[in-house]
Amino acid sequence: MKFAPFKIENFFRQHEFSAPYGISQSDTEPLTLAELLTYASPERREQFEKLWLGYTETQGHPELRASVAGLHAGVDADDVIEVVPEEGVFLPMNSLLNAGDHVVVMHPSFQSLWEIARATGCELSFWHQRRSEDGWHFDVDELEGLLRPNSKMLIINFPHNPTGYLPHHADFERIVELARKHDLILFSDEIYRFTEQDERLRLPSACELYERAIVLGGLSKCFGLPGLRVGWLITRDASLSHELQEMKSYTTICGSAPSEILALIALENWGALTKRSIDIVKGNISYCREFFGRFSDLFWLSYPKCGTITLAELKADMPVAEFAEAVVAEQGVMVLPAEVMLFEGNYFRLGLGRTTLPHALEPFEQFIIDHFS
Repeated sequence: MKFAPFKIENFFRQHEFSAPYGISQSDTEPLTLAELLTYASPERREQFEKLWLGYTETQGHPELRASVAGLHAGVDADDVIEVVPEEGVFLPMNSLLNAGDHVVVMHPSFQSLWEIARATGCELSFWHQRRSEDGWHFDVDELEGLLRPNSKMLIINFPHNPTGYLPHHADFERIVELARKHDLILFSDEIYRFTEQDERLRLPSACELYERAIVLGGLSKCFGLPGLRVGWLITRDASLSHELQEMKSYTTICGSAPSEILALIALENWGALTKRSIDIVKGNISYCREFFGRFSDLFWLSYPKCGTITLAELKADMPVAEFAEAVVAEQGVMVLPAEVMLFEGNYFRLGLGRTTLPHALEPFEQFIIDHFS
């Protein structure tokens, strides 16, 4: 199996740790270890400090799996498999898909959500996002037209990366019913779930609605803990779970013992940590409305109601890839062109989760003044 170059990861490998500033990160401001430990109960703190650094359980720490299950209705700890977040994409695509299978996937989306299926020899149909005056959306009628008698998997991602789009409850339930009608495996990337600025917008998890759903979640985005490398897959289908666990024996086998205890601390304080992230995003949206409002002739933005990112259009003759290359070279600001996510148009991704965003927009503004004033 030969994979195409992972464009977004190659981009971040080049710029993420060398550019002094960034405005395109997809996570929220990461906590320090000391900050996370302030949330720990005395018992958890002692457990962490006296931790035995041996192998851990392949499916994941029982208490950790129980904590994840507790965030979902009708889910048991046995339905949860602890994974490294990207592993959570790799396992289902490799263990459940075969050459010739038909797969429907949202576009744009994180490259591995469809690239692994393509490399396996699957036939892909892309469910494209559409832009309107109100922002971005996905048409469920269009999705229904893409499904075929031989369709095997539907891959969705809500809140959506890179637009933050979230469907209405009725549309989401219709998506799930389409998966049920066609007896599809529904892979639901919910890594940005719990970042809804209004809790009433939060969708049920796909695993709560459909037995053949596989849900990907984790601590990287809305918990501000990407360095723990802790994620999870949830499915109530025992046969699917078995296949996933069999494949895991060929990847990580088991998780990191320290990360599991730190993840437990996070999940036991999930409300406080997600509120912290939402507050950062809301503050940055307020700041960006004023900032980009001063350059409305140069940029178009749609601000999300959930998630940590959005797409911004550069309304200039300069191609956005050239813009991004120039701004990092001249001002040290990393800007991710949307074409790195294989999305056409003069767009770049704007990350709203870092506390450093207002500071990063200062040299970004200087570049605008130098080139467009």
